[in-house]
Amino acid sequence: MSEKGILHDLKRGTRESEPYDSTWERDYMLLIDADATVKRWERCRSLKIPYTKADGKRGRYNPDFIVEREDGQKELHEVKGGHLLADADTQRKLAAGEAFCRSRKMVFKIIMRRK
Repeated sequence: MSEKGILHDLKRGTRESEPYDSTWERDYMLLIDADATVKRWERCRSLKIPYTKADGKRGRYNPDFIVEREDGQKELHEVKGGHLLADADTQRKLAAGEAFCRSRKMVFKIIMRRK
């Protein structure tokens, strides 16, 4: 079940609070905020990666998080329910995110919750 809200008192976030769109996102935000290898992180607000939808129309994909590690490595993280991975448009978005990161020497990660 999705639950929206705002997570406060962040240690490694670029802001003191960040919104989340689901409990999965909230839980992941808590994990990356507690991760000592993370220098800073934030919700991706303005990054829109172009991609072509399954129907041929153009779309813009907005990843969930940008993370910078203590070693300087930059990463885009997408929190996604495993049931959505079979969707053609989801696959195209993720492929666009992977290509975007590869061309910039960044890491693209898909985060799925284990049940």
